[in-house]
Amino acid sequence: MMEVIYVAAVVLSLLSVGQSAPLNDCENLIRPLENPGTDMMLGTWVIIATSYESPGTNKLWKTIVGSGWSKSTAGSQSNTLTVIQSRKISGLCFKLQVNMTFENNTFHIIKPFPFSGVLLNTVCPDCFLGHDKTIKGGTTFGALHLLSKRRTVTAAELDEFQKQVKCLNLPSPVIMDPDNDLCPDQQSQGTDVVDLNRALDANGDMNSTKVEELINKTKGGLMVFEEKFKSALTNAMES
Repeated sequence: MMEVIYVAAVVLSLLSVGQSAPLNDCENLIRPLENPGTDMMLGTWVIIATSYESPGTNKLWKTIVGSGWSKSTAGSQSNTLTVIQSRKISGLCFKLQVNMTFENNTFHIIKPFPFSGVLLNTVCPDCFLGHDKTIKGGTTFGALHLLSKRRTVTAAELDEFQKQVKCLNLPSPVIMDPDNDLCPDQQSQGTDVVDLNRALDANGDMNSTKVEELINKTKGGLMVFEEKFKSALTNAMES
C-alpha cells in the first residue's frame, strides 16, 4: 500500500498493452522537445491524463487517485527546479517536494525515488507532456503524463495524447475527472495534508512507519484510510 503513497503517483497496474500506432505517425507524435528549459515548466500544472507501464498502476490510479497537481519553482541553479507534487488518494491529500535537474534534455529526480524522463511535443499550448522512466525493484517502467494549466483540454489535444500512449505501447490512459476537487497548496481549515517530506530518513528515503504515523494524525486516522484504500483495491481488482 505504501508504494502508492511514496511515489504519490506510482501506483500498481495490470492492464494490457495497447496496439501501437503506425510508425510514420509515431515518429512525429513522440518526438522530444528540442532544447527544453526549466522556464517552460514553472508554475502550477494539473494532471489531465496519465498512463503507467508498471504492473497494477492504471487500474488502481483510476480507482483511488481523485486528482493531482505539480508546482514548479526555480531551483538554486539554472538547470534545477523545486517541484511540489500533490495527490488526493482515497480522499486524503498527500504532498511531496523533490528537486529536479535538467541535463542533456533529460530531467532527473534521485530521491526519494529515482526516475528520469524527457519532454515530448504536444499540440496543447499550455501543457507539458512528460515521458519518464522509474526504477522499481530493479526493473525500469515507462509512463506518460499530460499536465496543463487548465482543468480540461480540448478533444483534439486529448486525442493526440491517446495516440502518443499507443505509440509508446503503454496501457489505455486514465483520464482525470476535472470535477474532482484539488488538494490545497497549503494546509487549510478542514483539510488534512500529509507532508511526505516529514517521512524521509537521513538518506532521503521514505520511511513507511513515519508515513503511517503521519496518516494516523489526520482526522480519519490510519484505520479509516486503510479501509478506503483496501476497498478501492478490491474494487479495482474485481472490475
